[in-house]
Amino acid sequence: MANTTPPLPSDFPENGPDNRGAHRRSRHPESWIDEIEATLRDADPTDLDALKARLSDQLDATRRSLRDASENASDLMRETLDCTEEYIHARPWQAVGLVAGAAFLLGVIVGRQ
Repeated sequence: MANTTPPLPSDFPENGPDNRGAHRRSRHPESWIDEIEATLRDADPTDLDALKARLSDQLDATRRSLRDASENASDLMRETLDCTEEYIHARPWQAVGLVAGAAFLLGVIVGRQ
């Protein structure tokens, strides 16, 4: 017979899904734009090929970083949904109570307007 004991709260991650890649924070996108603008300001018109190469490298790095951020966000969302689904299956009545409470608060807020 299968073990039907619901998991304990300690079985669920307290800080959300596992933090794979969370410590590899990338730079803010505005810093990439600032870097490209600085490259354009510092450019010597006679050195057009070097400028193109620098801009190409900076744009490639930006694309890679944005792609990584998108993949990390997708992974985080997928893991969060899996954790939520597991929690709901383990504690269905608590989930119903939370949804009822949220619906009540939303009704109170909408009713005031």
